[in-house]
Amino acid sequence: MLNARIHALEGAMLTSLEGLEKLFAIAQSSKEKVQVFVPSPIHSGPLCFDSLLSSAKLKEEKLWGLLEKSQQDWLDLACECGAESDEKIIAAMRKGFEYMEDILRSVWLLGSISHATNAFFASLTSDFLCLLASSFIKKKGKSCTTISTEDAVKLKSFDGEIVLVYGNPILPENERLKNFEGEAEYTTALIAANTSSAITFWNNRSLLCSARRKDIPSARVIKTMTYAEATELSFFGAPIVHPHFFIPAQSAGLDIQLRFWGDISDEGTTITSKAMPRTRKSSPVKAFSVMRGISIINIEGAGMSGVPGISSRLFTALRANDISVILISQASSEYSICFAVPSKQVEEAQSCVEEEFRSEIDNHQIASISVMNNVAIIAAVGEDMTGSIGVSGKFFSALARAGVNVKVIAQGSSERNISAVISQKDSVRALNALHSSFFLSAQALSVGLFGPGNIGGTLLDQIRDEKERLKRQFDVDIRIRGIANSKKMLLSEEGVDLSNWREIFERDAVDVDIERFLDHVGAEYYPHAAIVDCTTSPVLARSYVDFLDRFHVITPNKKAATDSYDYYKAIMDKTRSSGKRFLYETTVGAGLPVINTLNDLVQTGDEIYKIEGMVSGTLAWLFNKYDGKTPFSELVYEAKRLGYTEPDPRDDLSGMDVARKTVILAREIGLHVELSELEITSLVPDSLKNESKENFLKRLPEMDEEMKKRYDDAKSRGKVLRYVGKVDHGKCSVALEECPPEHPFAQAQGTDNVIAFTTKRYHSGQPLVVKGPGAGPEVTAGGVFSDLLRLSVYLGAGLI
Repeated sequence: MLNARIHALEGAMLTSLEGLEKLFAIAQSSKEKVQVFVPSPIHSGPLCFDSLLSSAKLKEEKLWGLLEKSQQDWLDLACECGAESDEKIIAAMRKGFEYMEDILRSVWLLGSISHATNAFFASLTSDFLCLLASSFIKKKGKSCTTISTEDAVKLKSFDGEIVLVYGNPILPENERLKNFEGEAEYTTALIAANTSSAITFWNNRSLLCSARRKDIPSARVIKTMTYAEATELSFFGAPIVHPHFFIPAQSAGLDIQLRFWGDISDEGTTITSKAMPRTRKSSPVKAFSVMRGISIINIEGAGMSGVPGISSRLFTALRANDISVILISQASSEYSICFAVPSKQVEEAQSCVEEEFRSEIDNHQIASISVMNNVAIIAAVGEDMTGSIGVSGKFFSALARAGVNVKVIAQGSSERNISAVISQKDSVRALNALHSSFFLSAQALSVGLFGPGNIGGTLLDQIRDEKERLKRQFDVDIRIRGIANSKKMLLSEEGVDLSNWREIFERDAVDVDIERFLDHVGAEYYPHAAIVDCTTSPVLARSYVDFLDRFHVITPNKKAATDSYDYYKAIMDKTRSSGKRFLYETTVGAGLPVINTLNDLVQTGDEIYKIEGMVSGTLAWLFNKYDGKTPFSELVYEAKRLGYTEPDPRDDLSGMDVARKTVILAREIGLHVELSELEITSLVPDSLKNESKENFLKRLPEMDEEMKKRYDDAKSRGKVLRYVGKVDHGKCSVALEECPPEHPFAQAQGTDNVIAFTTKRYHSGQPLVVKGPGAGPEVTAGGVFSDLLRLSVYLGAGLI
């Protein structure tokens, strides 16, 4: 292990007590014996001295008030950090301000600011920070020394526990800084190279991720990358990577850690020169980046083909005018050449090109010089792209699926980078499409759920409990990206946190907007999308045909499958033309495998003679409980209290629920049956059908006498009452029937659903029977969950 670690810091990180606490925590948690911190000067904010120099140069009378305020700001920081009683530090800071006052008077008189003056004022901020940090660390009981940058770069080793390096940073020759980013990094790399120390570059922006999290919230932190990858990424706009500052460390064979000051617990990214073995599941692409504010200049003309020196003249002229060329692409025919420049330089670049090739333009050897504005460059970077077959195909296929037009393409012979020029308005969509294509599981499923009530809410809880295991074991990635009820909706880019989804929905849900909901869930950059409808809404059910253009549909809602036969057929036709799945196992038998069993029989060539079903959990419970002693109405009241009935029990007692399920089963075997054609025996007396719900519940005992008579008649014949839906040789009916004790229906308990299939294979008094609980949110939600997993298998998940 290396003996020391050298940390590059932005000075602004240490301008609060919180910042000094973080510095001390970093020193305590690092493994190396010695921790060396190199803070850069401060270049903005109230603790910066630049405004004092500007005011002095302009001879502004407010200068002296600004100077007094600046001194007080530094003394306030010293007080906040507990150094107000350290006389040496306070005296040193006051002495520094005395020097500054003398220099400011000179600037006032001369009306100019020398480079040395700027450097001195900047270095004082670093000096003051190191004084305060040193005092803070010593009060914590740790030894701390300070050293200047000039002396630090000459050392071969460090002594002590914590070392602070003050003064102006050392920069490479001719290095031009943008906003002073990474100013302390080159000094840090030099010190580390001389002392063979570990290196950490801290930044105040973000962790280094596979894409900018502002564009892709789910972008992942890059754990390791090579120096070559870092250099490529920096060119395409990664703001925390400064490759010119890597050179001393790279030459010395040292790794660099890039870490985020906002989250010191995250180890960040290690940049290394070592080859990193690629795992089976890792992507060949390490990261994506986008450069916006770009323009393309395209030069075309038959007179360019085969003429030596055209490219040389072009780029020499651009260089002479200090125009930065970002990307170059040339047709193999040499008929055209195009290049990208920052949009702010495009007019100058166009004029430069027109002037350089004036003769060729006048002689029509160059036909046109055109400009394309409002474009962006999107780039994929990765060492493992080299030699990997299919990366380019996957890159451009993802853009095509997202509807993004590629205007220009460029790729270096190293294959470490693929770049494409696209419309700037498409940049986020393109980035999302690429990121999901390379980093999301191929089975990642964007799910929008309608109806987070009993069934929908239970489903979300079940997914919550199994989500991590399914992802870990089978790479099934179910993301609930939208939840909606009739009034509100909740949208999430990465997927709602299901650990407390109810609280999040209550807090963050907005007014429902169906089109926005569907557009969000159906984002092009997700490989697959599904709508789960856990409502009983006929409006949503009537939308399934449209949904199936973009989504797989899963539902326990019986309305669609029992609508007119024409609509049912339209749904099935759409699944065949769109390739989307319509899964509705839970419309019959809740979580029982009824429809799948029936389909298996049909698809394997069996002939269905008869289907009989106790398919209402509510009616099953009522008639399993009814013994002729307790009034039937009392059992209905109890079932309502237990949540087994609909709010209006007539919805169950009418037999319509059983009728709908019977229609679904009939249609599964190819019958063109309409709900209106069924013979339905309702248990609700005609006298109670049109009453209000309240009056119906009051008058419910009026049913008791008739039900008692039916029970006694059946009992006298040694039979029991069961409410049954039946498809018998093409005829459908729903009625209260008497069943002998040996019949599977007579043996049911509680809310059991029982479905018996009499077929060519299963006959002679031994039908194929499916039996189990047929009511309750747990079993129904479990059935919907099973359909979700069945869809995942269809999409390629290895669950079988």
